[in-house]
Order: sequence, then C-alpha cells, then structure tokens
Amino acid sequence: MTKRPVRHTGHEYMAKATSSGKGNSRRRSIAVLACTSLLASAAAGAADNERLRQYRESMEGARATHVADARHCRQDSGSRGATRALCSAQAKAEYKKATAEAVAHWRNTAQARTDARIAAADADHDVAVARCKAGPADAKAGCMRQARAERLAATADARSDLRVTEARNRDKEERKKAYYRAARERCDALAGAAKEACMTLARAQRSE
Repeated sequence: MTKRPVRHTGHEYMAKATSSGKGNSRRRSIAVLACTSLLASAAAGAADNERLRQYRESMEGARATHVADARHCRQDSGSRGATRALCSAQAKAEYKKATAEAVAHWRNTAQARTDARIAAADADHDVAVARCKAGPADAKAGCMRQARAERLAATADARSDLRVTEARNRDKEERKKAYYRAARERCDALAGAAKEACMTLARAQRSE
C-alpha cells in the first residue's frame, strides 16, 4: 500500500519556525551571559595583576630612595648629633609612608588605607620628636606634648573614618545580598544551561 506524503499546514510551519526562533534566542542569551561573566572575571584578574606590579615597583623605588637619603645623612659633614638624628628620622619617615601607601594600594581595602594613615601619623610623630630634641631645651617638653597630641588626633581621625566606611560597606553588602537573592529566584525559573548561565552572572555581579 503506497503511503501518502505528509503535508504540513501553514500553521504547523509557523509553529515550528516560532519554536526554532525561541530556541535560537535562548541560546544567544546564554552565550551573552556566559561571555559577560568571563569578561568580568578576566577584568578582575587583570586589575589584581596590575596592582601587584605597581606594588613591587613602589617598594623598589621606596627602598632605593631610602638608601640614598640615609647615605646623605651619614655623609653630610654638617650633620652631627641631634641634626643627624633629625635627618635620619625624616628619611625613615618617608620610607615608612611610601611602603605603607604601596601596601594600601595593593590590598585596596579600607583597613589597609587606614593602616597607611596611622603609619603616616607614627612617622610624622617620629620626625616631630627628633625635631623637638634638636630644638631649644626649654621648649622641649611643650614640643613633645604637641607632637603626641597631633599623633593622637591623626590616629583618631583615621579610625573614625574607617568606622564610617565600614558602615557604608555593610549597607552596600546587604543590598548586594538582596539583589542576589532576587536574581536566584529569577534563575530558578529557568532550567539547564540557561539557569547555569544566569547563576554565573548573578554570582559575578555579587562579587563586584
């Protein structure tokens, strides 16, 4: 018995075309989401590598400058006693500040930036103390009190700013968590590769 060829109606062809179009659209969406996630990860890695490179260069530059400054203090014929001690304190202070700034830039955290400010306050205090010792004896006590007061004020300001920054960061993190929970709910409505791509993008945006 001869089989008759199956004839498709116009509606059937339109249904197949629509289904195929939806499938292609979903595959394109998945590809875009995956590509976005990979680009975000690559950008973060590149930024970390650049900060590490800058950190190493900054540390090398700080060491070279400190060696030159210390040599100048030793070789200066007019530098004796308290004057030489002041010169040495200034050289050490600049080195301490430079290395602390390099670490803060590398770590790129609020705590590291606060540590750098406190290190700078300590370094300035050391220079102030050396300057007090090199000055008139009758003004030494008042000079030392002023140096301690300035150090305490600078340190307190740095820690106060850190508390404000940490409060802001906590608020920002809470908003990111809320967004991530909402994104997970949207992703749960998907399945297979589309769901995995959706979750990958949500995790990447949360970590930004």
